[in-house]
Parts: sequence; C-alpha cells; structure tokens
Amino acid sequence: MRIAVNAGSLKSNRLETFIQLTNLHPEHNFFFFFDIENNQHDLPQNIIPVVITPPATIRIKWRIWNNIKLPLALKKNNADIFLSEKIISLKTKVPQILVQPDLTFIHQPSLLDKRQISFYKKNTTKFLEKADEIIVNAAFLKKEIVQHFKIPEQKISVIYPAVKNLAPATFEEKELMKEKYAEGNEYFIYKGIIGTKKNLINLLKAFSFLKKRQRSKMKLLIAGTPGEKYEEFVGSLQSYKFKNEVKLLADLPATECEKILSSAYAMVYVPLYESEGIEVIEAMKLEIPVIVSDTGFLKEYCADAALYVKADNVKDIADKMMLLFKDEQKRKELIEKGKNQIIKFFPTENYNLLFTKIEETLL
Repeated sequence: MRIAVNAGSLKSNRLETFIQLTNLHPEHNFFFFFDIENNQHDLPQNIIPVVITPPATIRIKWRIWNNIKLPLALKKNNADIFLSEKIISLKTKVPQILVQPDLTFIHQPSLLDKRQISFYKKNTTKFLEKADEIIVNAAFLKKEIVQHFKIPEQKISVIYPAVKNLAPATFEEKELMKEKYAEGNEYFIYKGIIGTKKNLINLLKAFSFLKKRQRSKMKLLIAGTPGEKYEEFVGSLQSYKFKNEVKLLADLPATECEKILSSAYAMVYVPLYESEGIEVIEAMKLEIPVIVSDTGFLKEYCADAALYVKADNVKDIADKMMLLFKDEQKRKELIEKGKNQIIKFFPTENYNLLFTKIEETLL
C-alpha cells in the first residue's frame, strides 16, 4: 500500500503517531508531504519525504498547494490513499481521510483572525463532505460535527490520541527540578502552546489571587512552545506584579519538559476552547493532578480525574488552585483517578485502530 500523509499539517504528537505507524507496518510505503524542507533525518526507511512548494501559508498559495500541486504529487507517487489534518484537497480522486477537523471558528472565533474565520466558514463543510472518512479524537467532537454539518455518524470514527510511555519522576528528580526551576519550592505548571490565545492572562490573574491570599512560596511555571501572540504574552508578563514568582520556559528539550511536568504540584490547563489536550493526558500519565476548563472535550478525557473551572472566571481558577494547595488528600485522590483514566490512551491499540481505518477506507 502507498499511503500519503500531509505531514506538514500534523501537530507534533500526531506526527509522532504516524511515524510509529510506519514502524509497525514496514511492508507499506508512506509518503510524507511537506511544504518546506523537512529537517527530520531519522525517519524510518519506509517513509519517503516529498516537498511540495510553494509553502501553503497564505490563501492564494494554499489554493495552489492544495488544489493543484497536491493532486499532482498524489498522482506522481501513485498514492492509494491520502490523510491530512484539518484540510483535504477538493481536487483529487484519491480516497482521503480527514483527521481532526477544526471547529474553533464556531466555538471561539476570537482565537482566529478574520482571514482564518472566512476560510473555515467557506471550506469546512466541503472538506467534511469530500472526505471518504473522518477521524476525530473525541466523541464530543464527533457529536459536534454531526449536529453542525449533518454528516452521517458512520462516516466519523473516534480514535483517542496515543500518549507515549512516560515514567513519573523519582523523588530525587523532582527535588532537582524544583531546585533548578523553582528555587526549591513546589510549583503549579502550564504546559502547551505559549501565547495569549491559551488564556494564560487569566491564569496569571488566578495565580495573583493565590499569592495574595495564601502568602506561600508556590511558583508558577509556564512551559512549552511559542505560539500565536507569544511576544504579546511576554510583554504582559513583564508588567505582572508577581513576575518573579513565574518562570517562562520556552522551547526546552522534550525530555526536560517531561521531567518538569512530572515534578509539578499540579497542572493548570484552562484554555477557552480546546480540541487537543495531549498535555493533560501526559500529566495524568506522569501522576500529576490536573485543573482544566469545563469543556466537553476535556471532560471526556479527564472524567472524574480533574478539577473543572470556568475558563473565563479568574476566581474559579484561583479557588481550584487553592483547593489543591490546601487539600493534599484531594490531590492524591485525583492522581489515583488519573491512573485509571489514561487506559483509553493506550498507544498500540490506538495505532492499530488507525491502520484498520485506513484499510477499511480502501475496501
């Protein structure tokens, strides 16, 4: 089988899923399409990287890439099937699987610019109808697609993300991380995309409430990858009253980020809208309690293994942080529930489900 993947569209965790899939199926060829030169040099031998230019960055280039260059590349490489995240080509006859359609423009249009909103409003229905199969990472999202776009349920499959094997930090590792990043103190952590669109300003305000009411040495670490409006967030942090109690950790190596997360007192992940949440799964895997937004998406992932907040309510976020700060028993209870919850994110089983769906699409 010759499987083409829009690798340039995939977020890092989903790209890793496809790389692992190629390792499990060396008998098949995988063509990873990029719109810029690929800088990964350790790909499995059955992955053939293909660069399609120009980069699909603005609307006119996207049209050229997706509706002209991509169909030509699929034909040239004799692709049997094509998988892509958020978008697919409207101009190819090759069977396509649409992975994780983006509904941000419906639920939180304030997180997008006008050009993005216009693009998704115009094309999302077309993508959903054109796709031979749709794969989403939550039953919540499947229900949203059926309700908003009248897509048949049988066309949509739910496959939970596969979290890699992570080992909780040892006591010694935790003490080292606290000394290295929090002056030897306990800390709350946010891990994910860093920018104002992730509701980090409300997180800072909630942390201020905690510092004023508890007078503790607790720190706040914000770790991850710079995203949209990152510089704007950095600017806001400079004028923040408790900026010396906050540590910004951008672009650290993945293994270091895992140790930092695994050594935290609790994770606080409270975006206004969420359609991924892999960081929350990682926290539960690393036996860290989580405070998350009360969205249907995160509720499906965490069930009773989290404290839920209204993301736009600073006091609510602060209250939940203080609850965990004062109640060690509650913290332990959430950790134990998290251990049960992560079973649904078992890697091998979810990789197998994905490959089965690829095979079924071609029947």
